[in-house]
Amino acid sequence: MGFRGYKTEGTMASQKPKDLRIYRLLKPELIRLWEHVDEPIDEETGEPIPLRPERITEIVLQKCVDVLDETGAVKNKRKLFAELLFREKENPTAIGDGIAIPHVRSVNVRELVMCFLRFPEGVRMKSLDGEPVYFVFCIVVPKFLEDITGYQRIYRKIIDWLRSSNFREELSEAKDAGEVIRAIRMME
Repeated sequence: MGFRGYKTEGTMASQKPKDLRIYRLLKPELIRLWEHVDEPIDEETGEPIPLRPERITEIVLQKCVDVLDETGAVKNKRKLFAELLFREKENPTAIGDGIAIPHVRSVNVRELVMCFLRFPEGVRMKSLDGEPVYFVFCIVVPKFLEDITGYQRIYRKIIDWLRSSNFREELSEAKDAGEVIRAIRMME
């Protein structure tokens, strides 16, 4: 059973979900506001050893998979991570302006799932503009889902919203998952 009773397997796979509101998909437990990437420390100097953007991207994607796995919809974490990483290497999803939207169609999820991770200090993922990423929305949809227009609408909505400096400011200042969901509800 998927989002709002929407089955993605079996005879229901071709039916459209009635309502793909992001605030209903993005549950509080799928929101992380204080994420960071630890750099290894040089034992001699005590200074951090900078990680390559490609390695940071891998760490961020693994964090996304770990959060998505909490939904119970992930069939195989290792394979889902590999699919996201392959997709990322083909075409980076850190699109600039501090935003990354990793997304993939996968056989390793039972239903459409998404998460939001905020990196207050920014992370240097491999991005189109070379600037740090602060906001990561990760979206994974079942590969066998016949109608992917809902998935595409979600992706476009997120991009449109993140163009708003007010929305980005609300995400930056959110103290808890409830504030993120309220900001999203205001946009929908």
